[in-house]
Amino acid sequence: MPSGLRRCDEPGDVHFWTISCFRRLGFFHIDGMKQIVVDGLQLLRQKFGVCLVGYVIMPDHVRVVLLPHARGNPDPRPISKLLNAFKQHVGFHGKKCLRDHWQAHGRLWSGPLNQWTQGGFDEKKVWSPHAYDFNINREETLVEKLEYCHKNAVTRELVDRPESWPWSSYRFYELSDRSMLSMDWDRQWPIVW
Repeated sequence: MPSGLRRCDEPGDVHFWTISCFRRLGFFHIDGMKQIVVDGLQLLRQKFGVCLVGYVIMPDHVRVVLLPHARGNPDPRPISKLLNAFKQHVGFHGKKCLRDHWQAHGRLWSGPLNQWTQGGFDEKKVWSPHAYDFNINREETLVEKLEYCHKNAVTRELVDRPESWPWSSYRFYELSDRSMLSMDWDRQWPIVW
């Protein structure tokens, strides 16, 4: 963890993460890579029992909203442990997906990623070493961060409407679509998990 950065594991606080790709490279451009992120979120739910509240997967970053508690446990799981497990899962399986794509096509989907693949950077990381973690202890802030996630693909001009981006929790909340990943929040505050 970088010097001066502190993670606050406060009981009852929801957390809003922004995790960027190494050098903002667009690793999550293809659906196979996005699915690995979805699987990583499922891993957090299955292994640590956290309450998934929301997410969006963008080509060069991921935003996640979660309550880091196991069901019925008042003590939060350490955010550093959750982030590490998520980043390791996506990094490991993501690199395999990238290798498979390279072998099948002889290239990736952008010049910078091809440069990364061929050793053009000092390191071959998928993730930036830092992740932004913001504690949420008010319902208004939770709704604001969730809406921010859901508008992300529209803001970046990837789609015209949030429902057109299947890689976020918007479709779960607004269309009752559980096909990609269901969320655990029942829209009540405070979150009882």
